Amino acid sequence: MATLGLQNEALLGGGKAAAIEQRSGPGAPSFFGMQLPNGIDLGSKGMNPFRKTSGLLGVFHAQTKKNRLVSKHGNINTFSNKNEDSDKQHKLIKDFFTTMTALAWSWTLLSFAASFFTSWLIFAVIWYLVIFTNGDLEEWEDGQHAYCVDNVKSFTSCFLYSVETQHTIGYGGRAVTEECAGAMILMCIQSIVGVIIQACMAGIVFAKFMMPISRSETIMFSKNAVITMRNGSLYLLVRLADLRSKHLIECHVNGHFLSKVVTSEGEEIPHHLTNLDLGSSLEGYLTEGPSPSDYIQPFWPLIVAHKIDPRSPLYTMAPRDLQTWQFEVIVTVEGVTPETGCSVQARTSYLPSEIMWGQRFEHSTLSYDQKEHKYAVSYTPINTFHPDNTPRCSAKVLDERRKDDTEEED
Repeated sequence: MATLGLQNEALLGGGKAAAIEQRSGPGAPSFFGMQLPNGIDLGSKGMNPFRKTSGLLGVFHAQTKKNRLVSKHGNINTFSNKNEDSDKQHKLIKDFFTTMTALAWSWTLLSFAASFFTSWLIFAVIWYLVIFTNGDLEEWEDGQHAYCVDNVKSFTSCFLYSVETQHTIGYGGRAVTEECAGAMILMCIQSIVGVIIQACMAGIVFAKFMMPISRSETIMFSKNAVITMRNGSLYLLVRLADLRSKHLIECHVNGHFLSKVVTSEGEEIPHHLTNLDLGSSLEGYLTEGPSPSDYIQPFWPLIVAHKIDPRSPLYTMAPRDLQTWQFEVIVTVEGVTPETGCSVQARTSYLPSEIMWGQRFEHSTLSYDQKEHKYAVSYTPINTFHPDNTPRCSAKVLDERRKDDTEEED
């Protein structure tokens, strides 16, 4: 089974390369959307080092995303309806700051530059109207005209003066005079607007730097989940690990079970999310207290467990049901980075084909090094498991058998 997990990992790793192959080939556009000259094609073996000889890996990669809410890498496979884009964009614009921080860096930097150029240009037009209205563009003899701005005689000089005013550069060649009240008011307004633009854009860029987007990539999950027996009960087990030496603080894990549900009144809920209790304790969660504890300490690769009891949506599931049932187990880990204090969330999911019945994780990820006097952590065997003697029946059937045996003994 461990070999199967490594094969699945290799297939997933090759999916992106196969997707590149399907987009290339003879007659396909180049990277810039244009056909390359002299018959050169990016899909040829000499030009595209990622090209594969078969599209089979791309098919496997597509199958891993089919009918899946959360991909193995934590991406949510949803998109907005195109008919609702106008209403959505209106609401996104109202939440301007969050929308800007969620944009890609290329759009953020472009918006950063565009905001300054736009303000410079707008105030340059206003400055030009001021000096045009005051007659500064006409030819006057010395001492016969009171200029609003000295040494500004064209729109180009108005643009340069707008930049100098907004950023308080002050080269000394152009300056507003005390003869024009409108020019003095305009200078004050532009200075205030420039400070506001700088504060807003600097806040957005700083917020994006503080967002630990790539931190979630250092959270590893096992490729497969397993169902095994622990202290007479069936458990769903998942292994996870934090690769960084400074682990997440206030770290907790939770799970959800996605499936179709039909109520007793006949209402069919096609995509119903049910909470799935997960924890690092042997019981999966604490049985005492007002609520189960889901906090974990990811010092090394941990196994989080879900007890399959009458409260679990997996209570009636048998091994054969893994081939017929359609559901998805979503596991989410959330914590706070000690460096920045920002929240980090990483998630993955498991389809029925990725759940192994009657398997147990090998406890070979941690060992004590006598030379270093420290624990040595290995992340390679995070998906290594071996078969055990777990009964091939559901937890409900197992409880009924035990109840019958108890009644026969009485």
